[in-house]
Amino acid sequence: MACNCATQEQINELYKRYGRDRKKSNLTFKEKAKNVVVYTGVVIAMIPIVPCLFLYVLYKAVCDDDKRISLTKFFRLDRKKVAGYVG
Repeated sequence: MACNCATQEQINELYKRYGRDRKKSNLTFKEKAKNVVVYTGVVIAMIPIVPCLFLYVLYKAVCDDDKRISLTKFFRLDRKKVAGYVG
């Protein structure tokens, strides 16, 4: 059986470098308020997006002959039509 010490040391180093040192219970009021505002904004943004996506998937499944969902067409990400594209 191999020793897992080196792996654990690397994981701890990554947490020190990129992770949060404090636990969620030790957050300041400012950090808690920021988290609440961010989560509230995400929920408010998702309220109109989710029904639109559901209706689009339902339309593609029932009415379209292709029956494939293309994210590039949905978000209109065609590279040839981008302004300033030469080629």
